[in-house]
Amino acid sequence: MSRAWESFRQWWYPEPFRIRSGAPEIGLLCLELDAIHEKLAALRVGGGAPPPQPVSPAQLDRGFIVALCNNLHRLDRSAVRAEKEGADEAERLKDHLARVRSDLKEKGLTYEDLSGQQYTPDRADFESLGAPRPMPGLNWPTIMQCERPVVLRGAEILQRAKGVVATPA
Repeated sequence: MSRAWESFRQWWYPEPFRIRSGAPEIGLLCLELDAIHEKLAALRVGGGAPPPQPVSPAQLDRGFIVALCNNLHRLDRSAVRAEKEGADEAERLKDHLARVRSDLKEKGLTYEDLSGQQYTPDRADFESLGAPRPMPGLNWPTIMQCERPVVLRGAEILQRAKGVVATPA
């Protein structure tokens, strides 16, 4: 797939969902996705190897799960931003993300944005970025924004959430 085609295709998407052209990761991702698509098409036709057996969450690499959940968290935030901007695709994207989230939950994998929850220094699932900032109108220390979500496999914490904490002023 040529870079020109990749750049042109991005104009079909609303602004918040466009991917900058020129990043080598994009080209590699497109090549990987094309290869996966070709393999799936071969299986549908009846040729090729039998379909692989499902993988249990315990067999998945911890790094893969964390990276997947971090990227889904970023997509969640982009979908919210797109919805605020009135993008037509925002609702559909949020529906797709909800389905992915429920599929992960069925497999025992969850990720959660802890924004808005009460903060205590002894929380095992959260790590504060910097010193808490005073903010008027709060009754207790609160997690204001998560930069990355907490990722869980069952009850096991694979990644602690990181974010900004605000305290009552």
